[in-house]
Amino acid sequence: MSKIKDDIRRSEDLICMPAFYRNDKNIFDMIYPFTTENIKDMFSCFNFKDKDCLSVLGSSDQVFDMYLRGAKSVTAFDINPLTEYLFYLKKAALDANLTKEEYLDYFCYRGTDNYTIFQNRLIKPFDIRIFDKIAPNLKDNSYKFWMNLYSKYSFSTIRESARLFNNDEYFRDTLEHTVAYLDDDNFEKLKEVSKNIKITFINKDIKELVLDKKYDLMYFSNIIQYASSMFLKNTICDTAYLQRKIPLEAFRNYIMSFKDNLNTNGIIIIGYIYTIFDECYSNGLFNKAIRDEVFPLDKFNYYYFKSIDYYENPYNNMDPKKEKDACLVYKKI
Repeated sequence: MSKIKDDIRRSEDLICMPAFYRNDKNIFDMIYPFTTENIKDMFSCFNFKDKDCLSVLGSSDQVFDMYLRGAKSVTAFDINPLTEYLFYLKKAALDANLTKEEYLDYFCYRGTDNYTIFQNRLIKPFDIRIFDKIAPNLKDNSYKFWMNLYSKYSFSTIRESARLFNNDEYFRDTLEHTVAYLDDDNFEKLKEVSKNIKITFINKDIKELVLDKKYDLMYFSNIIQYASSMFLKNTICDTAYLQRKIPLEAFRNYIMSFKDNLNTNGIIIIGYIYTIFDECYSNGLFNKAIRDEVFPLDKFNYYYFKSIDYYENPYNNMDPKKEKDACLVYKKI
């Protein structure tokens, strides 16, 4: 079976069987519609101008924010082959010169009513009327992929949460605070450069990732929070402390194997850490003592910024433990 046929079959399987009924319930089979990270504030800590970057593809928002900030090139990897089709759909929406409101009306599912009244018409996520504006800018397999889905399913079924798309999605207002290109001025700026935006896509699990060039910045998103499931299998630990520590060490060692693919002064953003001060001693990533032992401050560094939870849940603003997210960073000297 060809790749496009296999990807279409995979997408149809997801649409026809909601996540609740799936035996494996693998969240990585579904597409993240938007980032779940405060990439706007985090990326402000770094210089992307004329940089060669590596990033998880995911929702594609990281890629667009990198290009917005002047990145020269972006190589994107993801275990999920369907993420590439969302990238080209979002890029086609930019090339179609949608307004920001149309863009958000089309892609956002989570909202007060899940619809917008636009020019006296009811507009819902993945509305066919907006897709008709986007479709002429889709090319090759991306065109075949989305046209096939629209020919077989209603747009509401395609975009329904926990089918093709993951239900881990923040409110529209939150996204406008935490994704730089969703600022009004930045959205127009991104549209101006969208014709030149492209990616080299690597459809691989991070543990199978092989790099053949050097980068100025690598971003591994929040994969660090899955260290236990990645590296603890078949490992016998004598104590609970080692059970929490060993996966973080294994993850560190694996990520640091990519430092040979860094240019001088290159940066690895090893991991995004949600509400970093909200400690959980049973979880190595959120246990400060373990984290500091595995990532000593003489070799690694943290950047802190407003948590995405701060914008999503205003009642948490009063809790200082939930106010900050952070990213863990290594810099090659």
